[in-house]
Amino acid sequence: MQKTTDNRGRKKIAPIVVTVLILLYIVPVLIGIIRAFGFWGQQGETGLLVFLLLYLFFGGAVVGGVLKALAERLREIDGGEEEDASQY
Repeated sequence: MQKTTDNRGRKKIAPIVVTVLILLYIVPVLIGIIRAFGFWGQQGETGLLVFLLLYLFFGGAVVGGVLKALAERLREIDGGEEEDASQY
């Protein structure tokens, strides 16, 4: 039983690393969109502003979904659900 407890710490590494990599990709894109929004907002381009707002919304949804999935996966690892399923 002690071996499964030790594996839990190692099993947490992959989801955390993947989450960090996704956030390192998405967050700079969102920051660029915010900066573009400020620039194009001064120009008065409303069609482009709507597109940027939609893109910003969906990018934020991706970030929220990734963080929620990470929290659920870490909860599963802590709860030992993976070990329970391997008994069948």
